Amino acid sequence: MLLIMRHGKAEEKRPGLKDEERRLTDKGRKDVEHIAKILPLKPSKIYSSPMLRAKETAEIIAKVYGINYEISAELLPEKLSIKALKRLKLEENTLLIGHAPSVEELISDLIGGGKVKLKAGAIAGLEIEELISGGAKLVFLIIPQVASNFS
Repeated sequence: MLLIMRHGKAEEKRPGLKDEERRLTDKGRKDVEHIAKILPLKPSKIYSSPMLRAKETAEIIAKVYGINYEISAELLPEKLSIKALKRLKLEENTLLIGHAPSVEELISDLIGGGKVKLKAGAIAGLEIEELISGGAKLVFLIIPQVASNFS
């Protein structure tokens, strides 16, 4: 299973704050904790975009599962693609944490089309047959609003 997550809700853009330095809001942190606690499987490896809000998301999930995470520039919005994924060492139950719309576009490409929308903090689970366009199927998608009812 490949897990693909959009970082939690982040601070709004504002003058003087670089996009890559935007932090998670308190709500964003809580949403990520809720998602982490109800995942149907434990991530074996976590890759995060280098942007602060993605790293903070990775830190929360890594803490819940007692594992480490790695930073990968391949998850930056301008780089994320199936080709970029092939440069990562993916293993069973790898979690990728990135940004909209690139994570949504990646999921759509992997499942062979359609329009997938991930709210901030949402996560999708894909069964990968082959790392090509159309080589996966969407198994689940969990949004924070649902997760908060179960954790």
